[in-house]
Amino acid sequence: MDGAVEIVLWLRDRKGIHVNLEDGHQAEAADLFEIVLEQRGLPPESENIFSVWLVSPLLELRLKNHHKPFQLAQLWDDFCAMYTDSCADEITRDEPVVMFQRNVFLTLEEEMKAIRGYGEYKTSNETILCLLYHEAKFNVAEGRYIMDPSDYHALAGIQALIHLGHFDPKNHVTSQYRANLSKFYPPHMYKFKLQLLHIGKQKERPCEEIFMEAHKQISANYREEIRGGVLRDLYRQYLQICWKYSCYGSAFFEGVIEKPCHKVKKAILGCQQTEVLVAINTDGVTVTDKEKPEVILAVPYEELSWNLDTNEDEDDLIPCLLVQFLCKEESSCNTKVLQIYSRQAKLMDALIDSSVKRKLQRGSLHGREDYVNGEGEIYRNENFCRKVENKMEKMCLTTYSLEGTETRG
Repeated sequence: MDGAVEIVLWLRDRKGIHVNLEDGHQAEAADLFEIVLEQRGLPPESENIFSVWLVSPLLELRLKNHHKPFQLAQLWDDFCAMYTDSCADEITRDEPVVMFQRNVFLTLEEEMKAIRGYGEYKTSNETILCLLYHEAKFNVAEGRYIMDPSDYHALAGIQALIHLGHFDPKNHVTSQYRANLSKFYPPHMYKFKLQLLHIGKQKERPCEEIFMEAHKQISANYREEIRGGVLRDLYRQYLQICWKYSCYGSAFFEGVIEKPCHKVKKAILGCQQTEVLVAINTDGVTVTDKEKPEVILAVPYEELSWNLDTNEDEDDLIPCLLVQFLCKEESSCNTKVLQIYSRQAKLMDALIDSSVKRKLQRGSLHGREDYVNGEGEIYRNENFCRKVENKMEKMCLTTYSLEGTETRG
């Protein structure tokens, strides 16, 4: 298996680096990382900010420095069979690419320091900002980041100024914004929704109209050409909006949870399930309902316990990640347990374990960190702290008293 191998290293700005590597079959992720740093002129501190991943429509795996991407790609069908519910035809058609993207172990505080160029990060590199911006933009359009509609519009306005230039009423018309919605918004923001009754309800404005206004508004704030310092400022603004949300900087996993259901109905219809997206980052775990895009659970590691049930004794059962968290109800305080069934449960368990250990090493697990940006403004991952109201009615939970006694299902 010796000889030169042609490899394309992709970045989230959709630009690829083509290289021919001698003995490329044995190349490690660390070797490919160094190539990207050299080709894109990234500073040495980028080693903490980015990682090499293998990414496909079915699966995303972060690689350690010693992993050999070519050899792992040869086993991709096995990984997809192990960690996804995809059929054989889907797996056969699936092909991974080598992707250079954000390191899931990068904390929010570290990212802020990196893009401001202070602390251990000596420079504020425009390429770092650009790559982080493009990755955030991708996750927004994919619907992975669940946000307030006003923030979606603000992000779209910033993105339009970067990619479409200053608002020009002669060239920027409603039809153009409508045609570009899929590049600037997640599907649930612009897909047509049939409303049978409008009586007593104010009709919602089309997304493209609000999009155009957002572009017009931010254009008025910037008269100079969109380059250099202005471009860096726009990248920062985009990221600062994303920072507020618990899903930011996460690795994402597919799963299902059981819907709450009356015992009689359950006996007749069987167990009803909700497809979810599980987001795991350095702060905690977020569970999102994929059917109706909303965050249904966000738990910081300070309030979370977890366990992995591999169901090894039952071949037909899917592995399960059990997430336990505190819940105050009226005058009592109980613990709730949510079961997340997923072929990727083992990957989730490993990532949570590594994230918690890293927090313990930093000494920040028993007291939430305040993240302070360059202007002295305090940021926290607000959804973990106070913003999300966990949707208990959408989850089938087991409840225990603080003494460990099961009180009800």
